[in-house]
Amino acid sequence: MLRLTAVLGILFLFGWLTAANAAESMMRLSPKTIREAVHATVETQIDALQKGDFEKAYEMASAGIKQQFDVRLFAALIRHGYPVLLQANEVDYGIVRDRDGEFAQMTVSLLDHHRHTIVYSYQLVKEEAGWRINGVVLEQRPAKGDI
Repeated sequence: MLRLTAVLGILFLFGWLTAANAAESMMRLSPKTIREAVHATVETQIDALQKGDFEKAYEMASAGIKQQFDVRLFAALIRHGYPVLLQANEVDYGIVRDRDGEFAQMTVSLLDHHRHTIVYSYQLVKEEAGWRINGVVLEQRPAKGDI
């Protein structure tokens, strides 16, 4: 099961990175309304993950993610691929950029239990239900000497 989850995650990430690279060049700093909505979505998901509420965290995922993963696989992907999201001591929500109010990107820095900073780039899409998380990419991990 872990191997299947890893393969699905890699395939999703590859497709997402291709689309994100094309979209990133057209991003702008977001107005307050978009910043607040994106922040609320990401914060809701991270809070739910830290409480172990995978169903609530899954609600913040985009329709595209939900087509690829059910709640069970989503939880496995988080546990194995993004464990710091489950146990971060501190979370810092960064700058929000968007493209035409339809696609947004937000940097999130997390401090793990070893006091190392890990930085993720959250990608969101605007859906009927609001902003939903369409992917999370590791931007920065601790330096090898810090581990």
